[in-house]
Amino acid sequence: MQARIHRAMSGARKVLIACQMSDAVRSMAIARIKTAHPALDEAGIREQLVWELYGFRRQR
Repeated sequence: MQARIHRAMSGARKVLIACQMSDAVRSMAIARIKTAHPALDEAGIREQLVWELYGFRRQR
């Protein structure tokens, strides 16, 4: 049933759902980072998120 519903969706609807899921996962990751590293400011949280998602750290 779920596969049938998915096949019937437009491409735009599928992209919208994928973006919403990505946003939700990103929000959960940020919440976890804030809990694990309470001293980080917003920039530090973004840097940690980028590190966890892409394995990349900015050189300072």
